Amino acid sequence: MMKLDSAVIESALSDQPEDALVPIREISRATGINTVTLRAWERRYGLLIPQRTAKGHRLYSLADINRVKDIQVWLGRGVAIGKIKTLLADNTQEFAVNDTDSIWLDLIDQINKHINAFHRARLVHVLADTFALYPAEMVTDCLLVPLMRSMQTKEFGMEAKRSFFTAVLQEYLQAAIFRQRQTAGKNGILLVSLSFGVNDLLPLALSYSLLVHQYQTEYLGAMNLSEIRLCAEALQAKIIVLTSASTINTGELQLHLKIWRERNAMPVVLAGDLAMVYPALGLQEDSGVFPCVTMEQVHTAINLLVKG
Repeated sequence: MMKLDSAVIESALSDQPEDALVPIREISRATGINTVTLRAWERRYGLLIPQRTAKGHRLYSLADINRVKDIQVWLGRGVAIGKIKTLLADNTQEFAVNDTDSIWLDLIDQINKHINAFHRARLVHVLADTFALYPAEMVTDCLLVPLMRSMQTKEFGMEAKRSFFTAVLQEYLQAAIFRQRQTAGKNGILLVSLSFGVNDLLPLALSYSLLVHQYQTEYLGAMNLSEIRLCAEALQAKIIVLTSASTINTGELQLHLKIWRERNAMPVVLAGDLAMVYPALGLQEDSGVFPCVTMEQVHTAINLLVKG
């Protein structure tokens, strides 16, 4: 589960009274929950009741921000969004969520149903609704990763279904990235895949998630290791994030990581399956390389690097 960035909120309210209020963009920046999702939680489920300015603009208190944190905890446990208001009202601390009751399993079943029927409109509707209601990294870790792994079988028809889902999801994420880029911040991140000839959707999902968290992210697809540093310097990136959905040459990666460290000390995050090769790289703890298997871990590492 992603962590609430309380430092941002404290900064926003440090010189104001305890009952001070912040606009929706501040609560979005602090929590990583985009404004569309915050509005959906309010309108559809009554989870937030912000105050309003004379012109109708939403204003939130620290209590609202802590409430968002509680909502994130329940969502991470697989509780359906429609049940959370009751849990918050009852101040419930314990709630058993069986695997069979998890909202993520229900969503996987829904998506598989639409994939099997090759029904684009219904599939897009479920994707749009899910990304509107849940944090992007949570959707990636809890829904997209297990779903795509389940589709890596060789049964007849699976290749066609996988291609259909890939095309729809890629189109959706690219459009979402374009919209979100308009409001991203200035902290530059270069995101690169080391998988040539592989249609890997996870970097797109990660790119969108980082943009939601106000990190200006450039995803350049697959690229040779020898050219990544050139791009990072040209784009004035502060952090490099590498992903790979295929086997890589660990010796070559180790060499380039050493070169990057010696020349500009730019931190590198190994995301997703690529994080699994970290032990084979034989790097020291102060190497500036951070393995992160989940998207949540990627965000935690980047938040620490930016603040440091």
